[in-house]
Amino acid sequence: MKKMMKRMLCALFVCTCIALSAIGAADIAIADRVYLLPDGTTDAPAFARIDYSQGQSKATATVFGIPLKKTDVSELKSARVIPGGQSFGVRLGIRGAIVSGVGTVATDNGACSPGKDAGLRVNDLITCVNGEEIDNSEGFISAVRDSGGKALDIKYKRGKTEIETKLRPVSDESGVYKAGVWVKDTVAGIGTLTYVTEDGEFGGLGHGICDPLTGEALPLERGEIFDAHITGVKRGRSGDPGELCGYFGKDRKGDVRLNTDTGVFGKMSAIPDGTPIGIALKNKVKEGNVKILCTVDGEGVREYDAQITCILSRESDTKNFIVRITDKELLAKTGGIVQGMSGSPIIRNGMLIGAITHVLVNDPTRGYGIFIENMLKYSE
Repeated sequence: MKKMMKRMLCALFVCTCIALSAIGAADIAIADRVYLLPDGTTDAPAFARIDYSQGQSKATATVFGIPLKKTDVSELKSARVIPGGQSFGVRLGIRGAIVSGVGTVATDNGACSPGKDAGLRVNDLITCVNGEEIDNSEGFISAVRDSGGKALDIKYKRGKTEIETKLRPVSDESGVYKAGVWVKDTVAGIGTLTYVTEDGEFGGLGHGICDPLTGEALPLERGEIFDAHITGVKRGRSGDPGELCGYFGKDRKGDVRLNTDTGVFGKMSAIPDGTPIGIALKNKVKEGNVKILCTVDGEGVREYDAQITCILSRESDTKNFIVRITDKELLAKTGGIVQGMSGSPIIRNGMLIGAITHVLVNDPTRGYGIFIENMLKYSE
């Protein structure tokens, strides 16, 4: 009798440990934020039930009938989108003034370099002069021109570090005060449109337009998108990712309202032609063959073969998986993934699952991809 009791207690102990381990694993597997499609589908693991009321920001995740944890909920507005693949030009206006060059000023007493003396370097972001925020390059230029030669208190960002310095403009040979600093407040480039919702909201690139030092998305003041016409390709090679070559069209096609780590987002002036398709949430994405849509020549959007070779993270916002180009025709044209293909939609079984974001520099046939839900959360 005692032996049987011991066996029962041991079995109960083992079962309890297994159950606790399973619950613990489930707690880890269920993210702190769950994404919800209009049809009620979520990206939570299949074993979890999400108890949620529409309009609420929180839900309860239940496993084996046990309320396990509270999780945030984001409702994705679009269950169907028009896939992109078109090259587009993006022009962003940045809050502040980006230093694009530091040189000298010719004065009656010889050449001077106030900017260099103040410690300014290319890619520094000037944000404040004499306590006043700088909205654009003209704000900085005006402050220098109107300084009368008095020292200006400057605040600027170099990467993640905010620095204060004093800049003393000098009078050039014509009597105009200058700093020997060239500045800009716009950045532009070519990328690929990922999707357009049936309301005209778009997402593209799959990554932000970033500070070259930190990799963080630059602060957006304003933005526009244009058609881009591809005229050629610089093929990618190991150590050199290559790029699409082209130019912007004349007509503005929409406005950019967000520049984030997961892409650029905004509103199209007109919804492009195309048949909406469904999206697959991240818990449905697996390794295997896929199609990508992109534009690499004057023939417009075409479909090419690729593979998802590795799922890296279902929880991070970016760099979720590795995609490898397998299409012989695309490899012959581009060598793989090149700059300008960022945002290329990835399709599997007729569903949009994500987008290409970055190339692996040492192997241009491979690159990172992002789950589509990480982009769609900004199209609201």
